[in-house]
Amino acid sequence: MAMTPPRFLPPPFAAPRLRRRRPSPLAWLPLLLLLLVWSTAYLFGDGWGGFYQPHNFHDRISAQSMVIADNLSPSHNFLMFLRRQPGPDGAAGYEPYTRFPIGGYALIKLFILPFGDDLSAKIYAAQMLMLLMFAGAAALAYLSLRRITARPWIAFTATLLAFSSYHLLYYSDMVSNETAMDLFGMLLVFHGMTVFIQERRFGQLLVKAGLALLLGWHVYALLLPFIVFGLGGEIIRALRRNIPGNAIAARIRAVAAALLRSRYLRLGAAALLFGVALLSFNIAGEYAALEGELPLRNLPSVRSILNRAGLDADFSSTIPSFVAWERLLPQQFGRIGNMSLPYALTAHTQGLDELNYSHSPGPLYLPYPAIGMAAAGVCLLALLFARRYRMLLASLCLAGLFWGIGMRHNTAQHDFESVHYIGIPLVLFTLMLLALRHRCRRPLPAVIAVAALSIFILSGYQIGQREALGHEQRPVEGATMSEFQEIRRFTHGKKVYMQSSLNHKFDYYLTGSVNQLVERPISDCGPQCGRYFDFIISADRHLFPDTHLLTPSHRHIFLFDAKGIDSSAITARYRSEYQAITDGDYGPPTARAEYDLFLSDGKLIYYKSQCRPADKAHKFLLHPIPDDPNDLPEKRRRHGFENLDFDFLWRGEVFDGDCLIIAPLPDYPIARIRTGQYQSGVGRKFWEANFPTDIEKYIAEYETITSDGYGKPAARASFDVHQSETALIYLKEPCAPADTEARFFLHLFPENESDLPAQRQEYGFENRGFWFIQRGAVTGDRCLAIAPLPGYPIDRIYTGQFISGQGRLWAVEFPDARQPGRRP
Repeated sequence: MAMTPPRFLPPPFAAPRLRRRRPSPLAWLPLLLLLLVWSTAYLFGDGWGGFYQPHNFHDRISAQSMVIADNLSPSHNFLMFLRRQPGPDGAAGYEPYTRFPIGGYALIKLFILPFGDDLSAKIYAAQMLMLLMFAGAAALAYLSLRRITARPWIAFTATLLAFSSYHLLYYSDMVSNETAMDLFGMLLVFHGMTVFIQERRFGQLLVKAGLALLLGWHVYALLLPFIVFGLGGEIIRALRRNIPGNAIAARIRAVAAALLRSRYLRLGAAALLFGVALLSFNIAGEYAALEGELPLRNLPSVRSILNRAGLDADFSSTIPSFVAWERLLPQQFGRIGNMSLPYALTAHTQGLDELNYSHSPGPLYLPYPAIGMAAAGVCLLALLFARRYRMLLASLCLAGLFWGIGMRHNTAQHDFESVHYIGIPLVLFTLMLLALRHRCRRPLPAVIAVAALSIFILSGYQIGQREALGHEQRPVEGATMSEFQEIRRFTHGKKVYMQSSLNHKFDYYLTGSVNQLVERPISDCGPQCGRYFDFIISADRHLFPDTHLLTPSHRHIFLFDAKGIDSSAITARYRSEYQAITDGDYGPPTARAEYDLFLSDGKLIYYKSQCRPADKAHKFLLHPIPDDPNDLPEKRRRHGFENLDFDFLWRGEVFDGDCLIIAPLPDYPIARIRTGQYQSGVGRKFWEANFPTDIEKYIAEYETITSDGYGKPAARASFDVHQSETALIYLKEPCAPADTEARFFLHLFPENESDLPAQRQEYGFENRGFWFIQRGAVTGDRCLAIAPLPGYPIDRIYTGQFISGQGRLWAVEFPDARQPGRRP
């Protein structure tokens, strides 16, 4: 006779096995209505404008997924890669992107394959696939909740409300395996888990888990709590059995026997082995494509795993603000709060700008982190009172938290990762409706379902209107795509040099070519254009003579024949600069790092004797910081510097084994230059140099200080602070990198408050704080910073360094020695 579980045994470990009931034909009516509503909301909300909806292509992420899918073929051994690009020697190499399972990209490939080379039709087909996945996820959620609640109106209402949130609707057609595909995979496994708990159909659960893993890794976040809860229940039952004899030994044997029989353990082992097999396939293909040039740890897919898990110190140090708990947790709870509110209820509080996860920017203040904490807390607390299926609902509720926090080095930077919190609103709305079910008499359930249906339709319509307004601000994208349709006839299989700042979708538009993307005008392409490339693409119609223009009818994007371009004059200029450096005409370098750096006539010259392949292989960063931020292009002013990053192939040349690079600088006055080399896509820096363009001034000030030109320091602390007639000079010798990382504060108290700027008069001092990167220089083992002083009389000066949130590291206060009668 079967034993009855003890009364105190938690319900999730004693879920009943229910008899399967054949649903009536009317039970499927809400599902069909849901699909109809989804189609209507998308078509009428987003607008039916033909094959291509440029404003909803989601730019880089969708383009990236499309190009990976389009590149999948037996000719490339089914390698997932972003592009083929010329290497330093001109030979084409792969840029692999194998961090995700191949199944999602293969499915996209099957959908776009029948459309040949029609760009708009392929984009439309991929978007329709994503929308089918979105609808399928909603259908699976409905079917699972109907099984759990045994009330179709509750399942229907909870699904509609949960799928009405901003992130789900906005990213419903984003071509990526991290949104609709992963959502479908998670809810497919959840449905398999529900069927398994009710009917013990383990084979179905295994198949659904395998299919979901082919689409993405996020399903592990759902399987983990389910397997842990299931194993925990079996271990508890084994330990509580009344076994005669040696209690400890018998219970150990009972636990071992339970684990050997456990289907939860088999599920976890099967999912883990299948995931390892998928990942091994990716790594093997990547290793073969790169011809074994990189160690296993440095393969892009392996580096991606380490980065996402926070195990790569080089990568983690570049994004500390994203993953700090004081920023991460409010952000994630803000996303949960936004996911838990239907968009129709919050649309009037959100503008076209990026969502703010701390609160809504509109007239109705909605503290999203507080709403998210309340939603997650109520969801988990309510599960304590659930009688049945607590394990299922708890696993669904925790899946998003497990993924969002466990993979915080990735999820913190991408707001589309919010869709994986779908479990919290689904469980929350289901439990709320279950609590109200006894009070809901006819026709109240029908009224609630119709209200949820109206909210869903209105949310979809408002998302469409929002995106249509955004599309009006970017009318060129559709024309750009149509012009690339013609360009592809020339460039397929050829080598292309292209200005990438025009549009994020270039990766997809040039699928099939060997292309090099650059950020600067093509006129600076250097001596390699005609040698390594067949075509040049630019937004400048008059870049080269009309005899080289292959697309005279275009208005936005122009294709030139690179083979007809004479680069001999450019090559001669490179050789002249090389001869001047080797002859010593430039004198000592302005700065030294892996390359010697010279400033001359509006250009920065990099020189390295007997350079190695690695010195040419990695991308160069070049960030000029202007004297006046208003000199920057408008889109760069908030960054404070211009991004002139480049590849060696773009600006470099080799003479007798020596590497020479000539990088033109902007024509506005430049205060500082930051440059170096880094590994693109990984964030790993190999070297970096940061120096002012007037480095001679720093050397002169140091020599004045060491010759006792200013006498004793005006103040001593971590830095010695000297004062000249026009500036404060901060000196530390020797200094460490940590000495330059904290911000400097500089408070100047004038003798007459009327000398202060109007906005500072209420404070009584002028704040001239700065970062070392703005006013400092490192020469040898010494750090020197120069902060100019105003021309008005100063009573006293208060300065030092501080770290935001931690306080001051050091501070000094002293009178202004320039004034008569002041102590020197």
